[in-house]
Amino acid sequence: MVTNPSAQAQVSTMTGGVDAGSGVDRLAKGNVTLTEVLFVSIAAMGPASGAAYAIPSGSGFAGGSLPFGVLIALVGCLLVAVAIGQLAKHMATAGGLASYVGKAIHSGIGFVTAWVYPFVYICAGPYLCLVFGNLIASTIFPKAAGTGYTVTWIAATAVCMAVAFTLNYFGVKFGTKIVVILGVFEIAVFVILAIVLIVVAGPNNTLQVFTPAEANAGGFHGMSGVVAGSIYGFLAFIGFEAAGPLAAETKNPRRNIPRAIIGATLLVGVFYVLTTYAITVFFGPEKMVDFLNFQGGNGWLAISQKLWGVGWIAVLIALMNSCLACATGGGMAASRLVWAMAHHRTIPAVFARTNPRSKSPTHAVFLVFAIEIVLTIVVAGILGPVEGYVMFGEVLTIAILPIYLIAAIACPIYFLRFKRKDFRVFLHIIVPLAGVAFLIPAFFAGAAIPVFSWIAPLTFPLSLAGPIVAVWYLIGATVAIYLWRKRRESLIGLATDGDHEDPALVTQS
Repeated sequence: MVTNPSAQAQVSTMTGGVDAGSGVDRLAKGNVTLTEVLFVSIAAMGPASGAAYAIPSGSGFAGGSLPFGVLIALVGCLLVAVAIGQLAKHMATAGGLASYVGKAIHSGIGFVTAWVYPFVYICAGPYLCLVFGNLIASTIFPKAAGTGYTVTWIAATAVCMAVAFTLNYFGVKFGTKIVVILGVFEIAVFVILAIVLIVVAGPNNTLQVFTPAEANAGGFHGMSGVVAGSIYGFLAFIGFEAAGPLAAETKNPRRNIPRAIIGATLLVGVFYVLTTYAITVFFGPEKMVDFLNFQGGNGWLAISQKLWGVGWIAVLIALMNSCLACATGGGMAASRLVWAMAHHRTIPAVFARTNPRSKSPTHAVFLVFAIEIVLTIVVAGILGPVEGYVMFGEVLTIAILPIYLIAAIACPIYFLRFKRKDFRVFLHIIVPLAGVAFLIPAFFAGAAIPVFSWIAPLTFPLSLAGPIVAVWYLIGATVAIYLWRKRRESLIGLATDGDHEDPALVTQS
């Protein structure tokens, strides 16, 4: 056993076993409430944009049974959220999933998780800002052509990025309050519209959409279509764990972080089921296979224009809010992980510096958004806004799913190694492994690995996404090996961050 003396020494200087740093590295400990951290996870999922764009991408597979596919995705993600929540009860840390995995399995694997996790949200920022920019530009210039469209999407993308940076820079308390407001608005607008759609659908309301009976896509009839369509439901849930890295800044994190992760997954999941059911029965289950192409992919906007007249602007604003809130929440999650890595000296310590007043990890925020800006300019400059955000979406999807898988697997390992007295077969074995079983098809489909007949190959440049992610994982593994040989205590410090209920546990095999 290798003991980390520096980590043990920190135990006596911390209150409640949460490492929020000290001096110029100090985060704003206990500054965020349950409601605020809950909405960070909700915002990171982007409920309105998920309902309007991510989930409908599965209609070409599931057809009229798309609500059934979303329900399957909800169950799978909720299982994984419960497993992660169990780990968060014992490890309150800015390291989030990286510390959970590092403590349970091995600090080297934890570092690789830490290396990839900010990369996911660094890709999410350009993805969301480009969606924001294209949404505004295509609304003003429907034909998406000419100088007007180009200037508008560039300006709107820049505004979205600037606002997300500002909300991150001025501290978690300020940023989370705005995220709550944006999140409540987007959810309220879409719930109201969904209720209207259900009422207007009248006799067309049917529970058949929660069975394979309405899966009518060519070549994907029955459960094969439902499972294929559910993949896009899983993609809409990405971000449910974003509350985790805010543990050091959250009041009573061992109680509130698990509640935020599980609560956000459940609340947004119910929202997705409701909205997908509403649009399916209104549009017609027999026609849902073509919904993705309806009005150029802006079906929700087109339908709101038909039903609400000028009220459709509320839906547009909700979608804009969704992109903005999601980009903000993702930035918070990424910057806290960067802070945790720097705090434990696995990357340069300068990125652990915080603002003296707000205690925001400003150096990490600058790093995250600087990379986002460069990537946005390069990728969108080459591919344009639409293909650019599709590319970012593909990369972040392939990158995050293995992290969810390994985090779920970490749950039983952690409790078997360190918490035998709290171990429960159902909660710590059956639940996480069932979640893994749900996520595996999603990963193969997202990476276009043809282990199932319904997995479609990716065309260029999307076919580059898999190799890009593989290279990033490989770089992380190489750095982890170097650190294990040269600065092992840094890896162990990151892995054991926040697990201070018993100083004797601050060890690594």
